[in-house]
Amino acid sequence: MSTTPSTSEYPDYTVVGGSGGERETRHTPLFSAIVLNRGGRYRRGDLFARLERLGASDIISVEGETPQYDVELLTARHPKVRFMLLHRRMNIGHRINLAMGELKTRYVFVIWNDMSVDGTLASRSVDRMRDEELLCMVPVIRNERGETVPGIMAPAFYRRLLRVVPKTPIVDEEATLFPFDYCGFYHRERFLQLYGFDIQIERPYWQKLDFGFRAFMWGEQIRTNSSVRAQQLSETEPDDTTPDLGYRRLYLKALALRFQNDCGMLPWRRFPGFLLRSGAGVAGSLQLFREIRRWVYENRFRFRMNARSVTDLWEYDE
Repeated sequence: MSTTPSTSEYPDYTVVGGSGGERETRHTPLFSAIVLNRGGRYRRGDLFARLERLGASDIISVEGETPQYDVELLTARHPKVRFMLLHRRMNIGHRINLAMGELKTRYVFVIWNDMSVDGTLASRSVDRMRDEELLCMVPVIRNERGETVPGIMAPAFYRRLLRVVPKTPIVDEEATLFPFDYCGFYHRERFLQLYGFDIQIERPYWQKLDFGFRAFMWGEQIRTNSSVRAQQLSETEPDDTTPDLGYRRLYLKALALRFQNDCGMLPWRRFPGFLLRSGAGVAGSLQLFREIRRWVYENRFRFRMNARSVTDLWEYDE
């Protein structure tokens, strides 16, 4: 069993098991996989074996701060699986970003430990991702009762307020603002060029919204694909949608942004309204506004549209 620490002076994680990117293969690998863990004694070996049969050349299981009891046993049974042991608490997007950095394949499938997976992940999915130049292909997910989850996230502005309406997929390749529950078949290079998930946003709801708006505003596409199917093995809690610092970051990075003269901008005239609604005080609001304004300026030519134009991509009847 090999052990590989992260490369920073104070590593955030350690990787055990497998041989990672050093493994040699005679064929170009189709995809790798990231398995996220949220507790429970599920038969993870079955999920690893299924992913291997579907074509995964490399699997990273992100364990959390306290590794599960079966890591040593699974390491011996599944040489393609590496276990990422975190040294501190991290939000979900942060975990995905780190795991993406450990992988080498062009495509990466992200799934949870309490799910089962089916479908033609390898050949069809890779072909479609390549042909359509997608950032992410989202699976059709069924809950523990076998019902299709409303996994399409359709954004809309209603009386200047943003709403995200969950919809059940009806036809294949429907656009969705973000991957439901983070699950999806990601184009790794496009993901990294997009900067991945914003690790400073803690709540998954706002983190996924930020990722989705940024993706579409920068010209990327996120769509469903029925050839990839997953099923939840237990009931999951809904996302917490309470506005917090994460919402304030989303507001400045996407909702308050203007698109003009073929570039994105965050004008200073947006600050008074932001200050009144932020609840962070003058100093805190000014610091965050300056930080995001600088980020927008550095990436100004990557924008292709503003947030309202993104919502126009969906037809929504109130």
